[in-house]
Amino acid sequence: MRKRALLASLLLIASLVSLYFALEAYANVKLKEKIDRRLRKLPYAVSYSYFHYNLALNDLEFKDFSLRGKLFYVKVSDLKVDLPFNFRKKGFPPYLRVSLEGAVVGLNLPLLDELLGESSFSFDLNGWYTFNGDRFSTYLFLKIKKVADVYTETSVENLSYSAVERFLEGRTTVNSLINRGKLDRFLFVFRNRGIYERFLSYAAKQEGTTPGKVREELLKMVERNFKDPYLYANLGKALEEFIEKPNCLKLEVNPPVPVSLREVKKLFVSRPNLKKVVEELGVRLTVCR
Repeated sequence: MRKRALLASLLLIASLVSLYFALEAYANVKLKEKIDRRLRKLPYAVSYSYFHYNLALNDLEFKDFSLRGKLFYVKVSDLKVDLPFNFRKKGFPPYLRVSLEGAVVGLNLPLLDELLGESSFSFDLNGWYTFNGDRFSTYLFLKIKKVADVYTETSVENLSYSAVERFLEGRTTVNSLINRGKLDRFLFVFRNRGIYERFLSYAAKQEGTTPGKVREELLKMVERNFKDPYLYANLGKALEEFIEKPNCLKLEVNPPVPVSLREVKKLFVSRPNLKKVVEELGVRLTVCR
């Protein structure tokens, strides 16, 4: 009796596993057809060598993804899109994570060629957004080989999933989101991986001088523009330290209380009062190690 029950259980498990893989295979075929139809509508040449949809985790993966236009191209060794495992409908997901590994971007821009010494650059990217009640948060980490690492965090209050969904569906305007949202925090971290030295060399070549002289001019510019003690303490001092030892800069925006995005927009209209912006938004620039 026990052997029959065990055999029946094993057969049931095997059937469920087979059913799952059959459903996943079917979902892969249908989803690939839908994605290919949409990609063909783009005004660019798009290709990839591998596609897989994980039914259980609800994520997508592309390998050797390529997008090519007249003035640019993008190649990505591994592209992954992670959706909430329970999000199975069309529309705007409440959480999304995208990762690009082994990516290369080529641009037909003479300035980029002169500044970087090449017309393309390699990078890895991880970015995601999420909603938590009325709080909308974004994160981005970008690592550009021989150029820089960039990390950002943004937190906006009073901006719910339903409000953003209505905007994307065309039922409300971007101004309504600006009027509703309140900036709670913003973080920007920049780590030099070679772009600063290349900029000095490029500027020196343009001005017919040396990188050392360009550095001296940058320091003088900081001295001229940050004479106010408050602005120097919150912005200028870190800029001076970075110019002399270009490692890492961290920009933090931490308002004493969340500030309406409408008010943030007003602060930057025409020629902003820099001191007022720094005070009201709690802006501070520091060097990081």
